[in-house]
Amino acid sequence: MTQTENVERARQLVELARAAEKWGKNDKAIGLFDDALAVLGDNCTDPVTADVLRWKGTLLRERGETEAAFRYYSLSLEKARACGSVAHQAHAINCLGTISQRRCEHKETERLYAEASELAVKAGEARLLGMIEQNRGVLASMRGDYGQAELFYCNSLSAFETSGDAEPMSWVLNNLGILHIKLRNYGKALDYLQRALDIAVSRQDTIVRNVITLNLAEAWMGLGRLDKADEFSDDALDQAQRRGDHLSAAGALRIRAAIERQRGALDKSIATLRIAIYEAEGAEDRLLHAEMLRELGEISRAVGNAGAARSALREAVDSFEKIGATQELAEVKGQLELLQ
Repeated sequence: MTQTENVERARQLVELARAAEKWGKNDKAIGLFDDALAVLGDNCTDPVTADVLRWKGTLLRERGETEAAFRYYSLSLEKARACGSVAHQAHAINCLGTISQRRCEHKETERLYAEASELAVKAGEARLLGMIEQNRGVLASMRGDYGQAELFYCNSLSAFETSGDAEPMSWVLNNLGILHIKLRNYGKALDYLQRALDIAVSRQDTIVRNVITLNLAEAWMGLGRLDKADEFSDDALDQAQRRGDHLSAAGALRIRAAIERQRGALDKSIATLRIAIYEAEGAEDRLLHAEMLRELGEISRAVGNAGAARSALREAVDSFEKIGATQELAEVKGQLELLQ
């Protein structure tokens, strides 16, 4: 077969892979991406190879396989540079930025987003620019600069609304929901998250729906509606487990542990949190790790083990300090002071 015929066959396989991914059939999607890469071969000079490597990397990233995602994004960047595509380089560098962000390597994240933005402008990639703006908002939010985060998000949302691009609209609305959870504006958070969920459901986007469902559980818990929080966390856990998404499963179990703690089921809460920690192992999500340490401190305090609570909260302080999560750091320091 000629390269043109191989590229066409690979595109057909990619369409099937992305459809499988959309329906939550991740193992099938990965197999189809691998088939596409095999058809393209190592020496293919078409930019589609960079696309396939990047899309597989994103699927792995969403499953919590952070190191594997990093490798595929790096390979995608190599292919993009080899074929001279500025747009594909911008996409790969933006994705590498999301890995650095998960690992809380803030300076490297900023550098990568700045480089991706510059290349996206050069390539005329308006949609990608909106995505980078959104990612910068996530970084600002993590560092406690909520005003700047909201500005980034609103700019990004406005661009996607103007172009009628529903998929990234759901992403930005979800991030606005997370932002308002941090600000304890739970009613406003629910409004944003419900808008995001409506889009994800209408698009039959199982991955985004799973993420939004998890954040809805957090918002309802913030309002003290443990019944609703339980409903959404169970839904999120079920979705994650069916897709083999260990990171989302860990997040759902962390929320379940918090719900059980607030209901006084402390033994169940500790057991649930242990499973959450196991699920998150290897995912390199440092923020989630810090949040689980904080929850361990809360549970230990609730069972009357002040020593264990202090130990867990001190670890949480160190973790939040390392990742630059200023609001969470201040809150956990306050919790720790109450135990002195």
